[in-house]
Amino acid sequence: MQQPSEQFEEESVYFTDFSTLLYPPKFAADCFGLTTRRLQDIEDENGLEIRRIARGTVPTRAYTLSDIFDIAAIRRAKGQAKGLPRQVVISTFVPKGGTGKTTVTVNLAIYLQMQGLRILIIDNDPQGDSSSELGYDPDLARSDLESMGIPPERYVEGNLGNLLSPELRGRQFEPLSFEQVIKKPFGENGPHLIPADAYLEDLVVALDAENNMDFWYADWLERARTGEIPGIDTSAYDVILFDNAPTASRLTKNSIVASDFVICPVRMDKFSFRALMRLNEWMVRFAKAYRRSPVVLAIPTMFIRNRKRILNNLVVLNDLFPGRVAEEKLYYSEDYGKALDQGIPLIVWKGATSKTIDSMRSVFSEALQKIREFASQ
Repeated sequence: MQQPSEQFEEESVYFTDFSTLLYPPKFAADCFGLTTRRLQDIEDENGLEIRRIARGTVPTRAYTLSDIFDIAAIRRAKGQAKGLPRQVVISTFVPKGGTGKTTVTVNLAIYLQMQGLRILIIDNDPQGDSSSELGYDPDLARSDLESMGIPPERYVEGNLGNLLSPELRGRQFEPLSFEQVIKKPFGENGPHLIPADAYLEDLVVALDAENNMDFWYADWLERARTGEIPGIDTSAYDVILFDNAPTASRLTKNSIVASDFVICPVRMDKFSFRALMRLNEWMVRFAKAYRRSPVVLAIPTMFIRNRKRILNNLVVLNDLFPGRVAEEKLYYSEDYGKALDQGIPLIVWKGATSKTIDSMRSVFSEALQKIREFASQ
């Protein structure tokens, strides 16, 4: 039986062709908090054709993930879902592995996109876990893709370093265009991805040789948002979401300097709990050194009800971080490991129990509310 410490394990997964996954009307409607009747009205009003498949003698609608994200885009265009008044940058980080950082990053991005926001994930971890979870294994060469029958567009051609390269004195990276690097695992209207690979490690060396070495991401994002970088315009994204390694590396510091929020998935065991304590101390020093103080949101993960030690840790956590701990939790469930084995993000895995998905949506709804409040200030 899978242990709680294993359920958020982040590792490479086999390729899953997301375009072949089909979802029933209720699943699609639940993604938006709508009834199936209202969902069909939106389709009819906008001339959206959804495929029918035979179930018994009655054809029924079957949605791809691309269909679902297309509906999210339509709802935004019609004013039924709102973007943000200004772009928000978020880093997912805690100095401890196995707490669910990649799981939270990928699933939060999918949830926010379904709620009408436009999301860009930047995989800032040379291990490339977010990239792998979205179907872009950074360890596979073009020849590997061909031999495994994986579409060539799943090849990871570059990382953030290739986009920063023209600005760097040390040219460790071949300059690539935004279109060459960016990935769209669910189509144009789904969350977009700047993937990572092992070569991202070289960006540490390049940044170490620069002035203001920890401010490069912040500067690049500002200029990319305002159209000052030829060929790169990130102004259409509501949220830039960094997934970081569990170490306070040069890359992680850059992402946090650039961030408005730091989301910290934390298990309620003593080791992860201590990691969050260390993170809080680090953030205090960080604020003094960099004059930046992003909002922290701690998300309890792998939570088990009615465990005295866990409940005690949660009380202490709320005392230490008042107003910065999610009220809802991500509860321990074997669904996480099973979804990972299938190569499908849990929030869009049909095999997940409603309890697991509902708790995830509740946590992310709370995060979205805080993001909207911040962006409206």
